[in-house]
Amino acid sequence: DGASKIITIEDPVEYQVPGVLQIPVNERKGLTFALGLRSILRHDPDKIMVGEIRDPETAQIAVQAALTGHLVFSTVHANNVFDVLGRFEHMAVDPYTFVSALNGIVAQRLVRVFCTHCHGKGCTECRGTGFKGRRAIGECLLLDDELRELIATRAPVRVIKEAARARGTRLLRESAQDMVRLGLTSQAEIDRITFAG
Repeated sequence: DGASKIITIEDPVEYQVPGVLQIPVNERKGLTFALGLRSILRHDPDKIMVGEIRDPETAQIAVQAALTGHLVFSTVHANNVFDVLGRFEHMAVDPYTFVSALNGIVAQRLVRVFCTHCHGKGCTECRGTGFKGRRAIGECLLLDDELRELIATRAPVRVIKEAARARGTRLLRESAQDMVRLGLTSQAEIDRITFAG
């Protein structure tokens, strides 16, 4: 929007974004995600993007930043939106604090799509693979008070998943199955990139 102060900490900075201050992580020189994030907070940004949360210290700082009025975006390596909850628990982030800072979680995968020339049979256009190009599938968990309470009280993932699905959350695998039904990809491809259940 031009008026927002946006700062990122990335490893590495992959794309230059005009109007955004982007800081590359340099662990050899002592600049970790955690130290970079602490430094960013001294500049009072409106929005922060942490390239990846992979340790307890960075997780704690990111959550505290969100609780003090900053809009924080990040990535976490997880198989789906529900696994993110376990990752933060494993990083010893208090669940009540975590859900107070969290608005939503998005998971995505790229699915190879059939070649439009051969429709999956293999040709020179797709170099015999049957696939050409990819499409994203996604899973989105938007938190409301009930979901926050379930997460904060460490309800079983099965219970959280049921509550989320009752609110319209579609699983990655369901989105991928839609692509199979539409003839855009194969069952083997979605089995490769998603987990059943």
